[in-house]
Amino acid sequence: MLFVVSVAALVYAGALFNGFVYDDVQLVVENPWLRSWSGLANAFKHPLFPSDDGPTPVTARGPAASYFRPLAHVLFFSLQAVFGLEAWGFHLVLLLLHAAVCALVLWLLRACLKAREAGASSSAEWGALVGALLFAVHPVHTESVAWVSGCMDVAATLLVMLAVRLMVSGPSSWGRGMGAGLLWGAGLLFKEVAVVFPWVLWATDRAVGGLVSPPGLKGWVRRYAPLGVGALAYAALRLNAVGLSVPLEGSEGRAGLYPVHLLALMGKLGGKLFWPHPLVVTIPTQVPPLASEVVVGSVLLLLLAGVLWRAWRVSPALFAGGVWLLAPLLPVFLMQLRGVEAYAERFLYLPSVGFCLLLAVGVKWLLERWPGHQRALGLAAGGVVVVFSALTMARVPDWRDDISLWEDTLAKTPDEPSIYAYLGASYLKARRVEEAVAPLQVAAEALPHLYQPQSDLAVAYALLGRMDLAIPQLERVHSLRPKEPVVLHNLGLALRKSGRLEEAVERFRAVLKLAPRRADSHLELGRTLLQLGRPAEAVAPLEEALRLRPDSAPARDGLQKARLAAGAAP
Repeated sequence: MLFVVSVAALVYAGALFNGFVYDDVQLVVENPWLRSWSGLANAFKHPLFPSDDGPTPVTARGPAASYFRPLAHVLFFSLQAVFGLEAWGFHLVLLLLHAAVCALVLWLLRACLKAREAGASSSAEWGALVGALLFAVHPVHTESVAWVSGCMDVAATLLVMLAVRLMVSGPSSWGRGMGAGLLWGAGLLFKEVAVVFPWVLWATDRAVGGLVSPPGLKGWVRRYAPLGVGALAYAALRLNAVGLSVPLEGSEGRAGLYPVHLLALMGKLGGKLFWPHPLVVTIPTQVPPLASEVVVGSVLLLLLAGVLWRAWRVSPALFAGGVWLLAPLLPVFLMQLRGVEAYAERFLYLPSVGFCLLLAVGVKWLLERWPGHQRALGLAAGGVVVVFSALTMARVPDWRDDISLWEDTLAKTPDEPSIYAYLGASYLKARRVEEAVAPLQVAAEALPHLYQPQSDLAVAYALLGRMDLAIPQLERVHSLRPKEPVVLHNLGLALRKSGRLEEAVERFRAVLKLAPRRADSHLELGRTLLQLGRPAEAVAPLEEALRLRPDSAPARDGLQKARLAAGAAP
């Protein structure tokens, strides 16, 4: 076990140099719910993504408005209390969580292969070791282990496996069942994929030969009924926070042959388990699936169905592997079938437990069938582990920061305009403004009705001093969000830099009609009026700016100048 854990830690050690990437900014760096205990309570009342004004509207996040994962916020709150905003601390804890899952995977594989029974062959132990090592180093886990927000998949998997171990490690009892039920509920509060726990527990029970006591219906009720405590607690919290909302309707209303898209998704995801290269954060949307992906997906589903059918009575361990693989993918397939683009490599973290169990069964069978070829089989298995380890170590740095992530993603999906928007925004945030313009232009042209890339492009033009481009771009952004104070404020600043002072005054006054307490807009209105030579009019907005922000030196200096110019006492 120590060997498996050490290999996992070594292969993913590069993640300790990664920062906060993508959703980490909203969930950790700028998360208003992490500022106090009272703020943390909001995590149990709202969907996953927070904002200063409350939960993100359904229309803004689409299916994500149905994600209810409060324990992720609790984990982030705890880590922030210990490490502040030092990203390495978050990555260290995530790495330890992954190592713990690897240890439990080794236990599960041994239990299903009966590797610890008296007289068990060494082939079972070797099969379990190979499967656990593959799980520890599999490149498809990079998204979950090297990205702070990926902790939700890792934590949910850890709690599901702990619940399974608790249940199968001893005879049935209400106490054991209640404990496993609470672990299940906690897993659900990290991520909804934990809903598969009863199915994987049942399949594991069959594989390890667990017997209910007393035999019959009473024994089964005694074993499984206490699990409901976790499900009921989760259901009550979820209903209060998001109601009956589920992420099934596509926000863009895509039309297509969804069963074909489902088969293609199986091909894309399933293929990554066998050959995890290249890995990519997202894939182009609204693109017809490739015939090769549909064929691969169809073959994989047929093979998996065949394994489940054949193994039902012949090989309980093989059957358990099929259930661990397929059950967590069913919710993903349902999302895809209903038009929600459901490709993400993190979705394979829990299913890969089943994949590794199937592999372990296969290794055990090969070693028993050809005992004279153990060295060759060992070299082949070791070679796969080494290659997968190298692919993982090469992939981990892609998650170092937003620029590295989106540059890599764009190289692999050049036809997806949203990636241009993410990359341009990352350049802009890093003040690499000249590099930001080209991708933002592509995104703005391809996504004319999307606010953020249009706004980012306007900011880039303004930072470069190209007011001739910034002003018309800001007007376009204003047409998209006519009641957005920030847009009007930026437009006022751009107009003032262009010498169009009267128009700038109009924009700042329009901002203050929408947001009367916006101190910056009061300040800039006063400054603009001073430039126009109207100091008497500038006094009132500068006084209000100073009242709203008593420590504002620009407001204090501006007010003094306005009063002096107007002939009043400074």
